[in-house]
Amino acid sequence: MRRPISIYLGVLLILLRTVTTIVTAVNIAFDWKDVDVSLDLGTSADDQALSSAVFVVIMVLLGIAVIIDLAVARFIFTGSNRARFVAMILATVLVLGSAADFFADGTSFTLENGGLLGLSLDILVLVALSDSDARDFTTSNSNGRRDARRSRRLLRRAGRAA
Repeated sequence: MRRPISIYLGVLLILLRTVTTIVTAVNIAFDWKDVDVSLDLGTSADDQALSSAVFVVIMVLLGIAVIIDLAVARFIFTGSNRARFVAMILATVLVLGSAADFFADGTSFTLENGGLLGLSLDILVLVALSDSDARDFTTSNSNGRRDARRSRRLLRRAGRAA
């Protein structure tokens, strides 16, 4: 079965979301000196250590998000139904998180804070990957791989029995 346009579009949108994550990480790295991370720990050395630890944790989490997005995009492109499902779940969680943030804090989504771009990419990923052609493509590929595994197992069993 030929790869449908919705798969290409879904992978492209996931890659764009990955780029926005990288840009966000770079912005955080450049603006980190302006961030005030403080607790009543006592000395400013403790505040500096806390700030460094928070920075490292944020960068590691963003790095993991980039790796997951790249892996999911690759597996979707090769026809994995599980990867399509994971991408749709992640996009749903991100959209619901944005909605919860909006209703809790009244956060505005603008191009300046990146919220509008991220939210729109997540919604478009959901639309592209929930298409029936995308579902049929990944399901048929998953079924084909499953049938190939069964055939190999049967051949191995037949070889041992002979």
